[in-house]
Amino acid sequence: MLGPLKDLLSHQAWADATFFFAWGASGLLKDEDLRTRTEHMVAVQEAFLQVFKGDTPEIPKRPLPAFSELKARCEAGHEVLKALGRGLDDASLAKAVRIPWIPDPPCVIPVSDALLQICLHSQHHRGQCMARLKTLGAAPKNVDYIIWLWKQKPEPRW
Repeated sequence: MLGPLKDLLSHQAWADATFFFAWGASGLLKDEDLRTRTEHMVAVQEAFLQVFKGDTPEIPKRPLPAFSELKARCEAGHEVLKALGRGLDDASLAKAVRIPWIPDPPCVIPVSDALLQICLHSQHHRGQCMARLKTLGAAPKNVDYIIWLWKQKPEPRW
């Protein structure tokens, strides 16, 4: 489980960086829908990172961030995930965490499932954002996992 999970986390970082490159090149930096979806994607990733530290996530009410802030927050989150990934072993993956935003009944899952959720959640919203770029006439990028494998697992280029 450890190898494929680390690969998914690495793929997610590459795919997010590739999305930000496509978005940055699109001329659509102020698009409210892209900013809203991306802010949600990044905020959920940050909330999971807080859960892993044993903190109670706080999602502050703030104005919709600009492209540059979203990109910086996303990159910073991936740096934390990368460091976390280096320390993963079977025992840390099996450790239970409680997801506080799913309160009743309590959602208690292993760290491995929480990490998988981060990847799948981001994949969902990244796909929506790529579709939005295409709809608005921009050039989305194919960030499928198999493309990442075919390209020999490149590092993200922020």
